[in-house]
Amino acid sequence: MPTYVYTALQDGRNKDQGTIVAASRREALQRLLDAGKNPLDIKEQSADFDTGGISFNFRRRGIRLATFNRQLATLSLAGTPIIKGLSVLSAQTKEVRARKILDEVIENVRSGSTLANALATHPSVFPQLMTSMIRIGETGGTLDQQLLQLSELYEKEEALKGEVQAALAYPLLVLAMGVLSVIILIVFFVPRLEMMFEVGDKLLPLPTRILLGLSHLITGHAKLLFSGVIVAGFGIRWALQKEYILHAIDRYKIRIPFFGDTILNLEIARFNRLLGTMTHAGVTIVEALKIVHPVLQNRAVARAVHNMVAQISTGTRLATLMEESALFPPLAVQMVATGEETGQLDEMLISVADTYDRETAASTKVMMSMLAPLLILFVAGIVGFILVSMILPIFQFTTLMK
Repeated sequence: MPTYVYTALQDGRNKDQGTIVAASRREALQRLLDAGKNPLDIKEQSADFDTGGISFNFRRRGIRLATFNRQLATLSLAGTPIIKGLSVLSAQTKEVRARKILDEVIENVRSGSTLANALATHPSVFPQLMTSMIRIGETGGTLDQQLLQLSELYEKEEALKGEVQAALAYPLLVLAMGVLSVIILIVFFVPRLEMMFEVGDKLLPLPTRILLGLSHLITGHAKLLFSGVIVAGFGIRWALQKEYILHAIDRYKIRIPFFGDTILNLEIARFNRLLGTMTHAGVTIVEALKIVHPVLQNRAVARAVHNMVAQISTGTRLATLMEESALFPPLAVQMVATGEETGQLDEMLISVADTYDRETAASTKVMMSMLAPLLILFVAGIVGFILVSMILPIFQFTTLMK
């Protein structure tokens, strides 16, 4: 989801600046108006800043939300005042930007602000999901429990993300080394061996002619190829700034055989876990959906959840809306329907999330175990083609000399 930087008037006179996560600029404007703010300026935030939700760049933020919530909950349970707890976390933070943010939060709390409102002044670091649950905890006197729930939520998300990254590491390394090997062979070795092939092109085997042509293209038109890569890069960057293109790409992703199921299961797990955590904290289903849908990474799923907000307000059951979206599998729909019938929707949503987390982890391991050998075979095939192309003329020359 893109993030928009806005400047607005609050209560008709106080200027307010901040960021908001929304599927489009129009939706961001509407959400600001619904919040009682009069937008003066709004533009999409640069991609250099990571924003919103659970899936984020932990290094760039400098604050790991799982650790932050866990440590703050531990200090609070031990009887440490919030300001003192925040001061302890700030003192042990090594990253300068993160310490500055925590110090600003501490000053806001000292000035009389609630913890939720103080954190909300940094929406690019502390997402709306987190501030909403902390606000509920402060209002209901259950801040410790909300912080612990948030820590568990982010820890599970981090664990799943770590498993996926670890599984991808080896195949990506194989692919990178293979591509590097092919480039070195074509650019450095083939031209040096070309002197051995100073015979008419018609006498050279077809694989050798293809290899030499590719080598000439790369070495003789390097500037043109480099310019083409630059232009293509800018073109891709431009395309990825268009919401309708990103939505089409996300919809295509979940339709890719096998890979699409894994991507969709991951998003279904995220949706159910977030929604279950919010409803368990006491947030109404309508408000929970409003908070959850900007957090989802796949725009096709996010749009389906966004459409649920207006329909569920009319009394339609969540399970029915999930089924009508045609994105949620029958098992997830049936489990949510059971939760609605038994009055245990929050527990059932989290159970669905656990189910699809396990399924995603298992399918990812299978997928990665298949991907690595396939990449090795692919790279070996290309390198083998290059070697055969260089060896074939030698055999041909040997035959002609007899």
